[in-house]
Amino acid sequence: MKFKQICASVLSGVMALGVFTGAFPFASDVPAEDTALAASVCEINVDTEYQVIKGFGGMNHPEWIGDLTDAQRKTAFGNGSNELGLTVCRVFINEDKNQWYRALATAKYAQSQGAIVFASPWNPPDSMCETFSKSNDSDAKRLKKSSYGAYAQHLNDFYNYMKSNGVNLYSISIQNEPDWGFDWTWWTEDECVDFLANYGGQLQFPVMSPESFSYRKSYYDKILANSQANANVDIWGTHFYGTSRQNMDYPKLESDRREIFMTEVYTDSKNDADVWPMALDVSENIHNGLVVGNMNAYVWWYIRRSYGPMKENGTLSKRGYCMAQYSKFVRPGDIRIAATEQPASNVYISAYKNDENQVAIVAINKSDSEYNQVFDLGQNITDVDRYRTSASENLAATLNMSYSGGTFNAQLPAKSVSTFVVTLNGGPVIIEPDENGYYFHDTFEGDVCGWEGRGSADVTLSGRSPYKDGEALLTQNREKAWNGAQKVLSTKVFKAGETYSFSVCAAYLDGGNSQKFKLSLQYTDANGETKYANIASAGAIKGQYCHLANTNYTMPADGKDFILYVETESGTDNFYIDEAIGAKAGVVIEGPAAVEIPDTIIPGDINFDGIINIFDLMLAKQGFTQGGFASVFAADAADVNRDGENTIADALLIQQYLLGKIKAFPVVEPPTPQVTPEEYMAQVSAKVVNSEPSGATNENAGTAYGTYEKKTIYSSVCNRNKSFNV
Repeated sequence: MKFKQICASVLSGVMALGVFTGAFPFASDVPAEDTALAASVCEINVDTEYQVIKGFGGMNHPEWIGDLTDAQRKTAFGNGSNELGLTVCRVFINEDKNQWYRALATAKYAQSQGAIVFASPWNPPDSMCETFSKSNDSDAKRLKKSSYGAYAQHLNDFYNYMKSNGVNLYSISIQNEPDWGFDWTWWTEDECVDFLANYGGQLQFPVMSPESFSYRKSYYDKILANSQANANVDIWGTHFYGTSRQNMDYPKLESDRREIFMTEVYTDSKNDADVWPMALDVSENIHNGLVVGNMNAYVWWYIRRSYGPMKENGTLSKRGYCMAQYSKFVRPGDIRIAATEQPASNVYISAYKNDENQVAIVAINKSDSEYNQVFDLGQNITDVDRYRTSASENLAATLNMSYSGGTFNAQLPAKSVSTFVVTLNGGPVIIEPDENGYYFHDTFEGDVCGWEGRGSADVTLSGRSPYKDGEALLTQNREKAWNGAQKVLSTKVFKAGETYSFSVCAAYLDGGNSQKFKLSLQYTDANGETKYANIASAGAIKGQYCHLANTNYTMPADGKDFILYVETESGTDNFYIDEAIGAKAGVVIEGPAAVEIPDTIIPGDINFDGIINIFDLMLAKQGFTQGGFASVFAADAADVNRDGENTIADALLIQQYLLGKIKAFPVVEPPTPQVTPEEYMAQVSAKVVNSEPSGATNENAGTAYGTYEKKTIYSSVCNRNKSFNV
């Protein structure tokens, strides 16, 4: 059932709530004193896809709280007025097979409405268990190792029982909360791996991993590390009890391409599902699970309970309406797409598209302030409808809202959740370049312009060494050469197979005399693999900007999710970028002149012609006596004794080499301490009273830093040039 069908049936039930059905005006049409606080634009990118949504659901547990009635089943799995629209049903595997019939009625009804059904065991039959001591409990229970085969058959029997009675289970997990066995069976990580590796192949159904109580990664790490256990898992399952937003993110599983189900949770409610705004925590928890955890399905604990989405009397609770903001509109098969997740403080937004050119946007405002939010979808809109739950509203509908091109504007009241159903016509909004042919021109004057750190690196604005104007973007805390600065390119502009002009200026102040910078592209190919390509490269001299430019770069024909980034060929020193530009193909963008950087430096070959002759001696003498060398590379070549200084002694050595008095330049060795290495280190250690803090060399935005340069001066006392720093 698609959005328009859903919306029509919902309206009959919500109009009685005093719904405002007029379209909201755009912000420019609202008097200043009435305008809500404005959040930054939320950009929706329909071409950047994440996980496929399998649905939303809950647990039915007749053994503990009684079964749902016929009316309650319809309320749970129907999608009409005042119905939840659930599409996932979780059932209990009783250890006593004589009780299995209890799971059938609701499971069969849910399946008849298009929902998927999966099952979880709490305990094996008693005959397969043994007691042991754990956490001061001498009667803790676990599955006997000798019963692993019998337990596998027990699960197969349940699967076949349900199948023979008309329920085709989507999956069965091997254990509910193996890490919380105080009231049921304990399993260690190794026991889970042992069972999956050695008996998982005997299971006749799609196997779900054990469902950790709080997404404890040690269980999944152990399974992933064992090739046979890993191969026998079809779906990952977990619970979210006590799981912070940050710990919902688990890249190892998210990159695995198998589905991840959040199979059980409930948030605090003071045992009353209508308490507001506590009920709004449900929407936030779902958001975090889908956006941070990349979950394919989200399953609540009991469907019907005083603290559940359905109250004991069979009506929807505030929690139910908060869940329905997702379950009624984000349907099985929909794909989560890119959206600006937090355009303002305590505002959380996610977006999903279906195969009928519609996008569902769910926006949660947990703050105490109303926000005026602009949404930009990048494609022409033909219709926008809104459904909202707040302290005084339950899925309240506002149809036919105003829009303009690919954008629309909406108020997000304090403590509310809104779902926007947006219909597109499939035609992209065309973004034209400016008068210079530029699609973007990042000057970094008070704004990082969408650039961010890559890998370990982070970025900040710095006034120390801009190429133009007052600030540049500093990249620091790099651990590897590829750790640099990156910018996600807009899919509205940069298309696969099309040609563009790119330009970035880059510089560094620390490290060796020269460095090679690269302007590169990361993208995803047609097989879903991450690929990398070089757009431009340039050598840089320390303290001087180089120009990374390519006036005609063609984006990979099979690429998507383009990311532009700047890296170095080697080293991890801080660097700066400025004047980053993406333009139409053929646009020539001016930048610093290219510098010639020799591939190798031969001591004594100051003019880099490949030989050492009288011309090099002349350049050496001029450099020592007349104010320096043509470049840092010439100065490096003139330092033939490699002592780090350019002095008349180097010129004398070149002269002796040309006269044949020496066959090679002697290298000055550092002085050797007249003590044993252990004694020397002890002496040095005793003098060390402080160590430099790790962040001492970091730069702060807006601060103008000085630079230092090495100079030489002729000393009449020493009768030679001496170097000093300015």
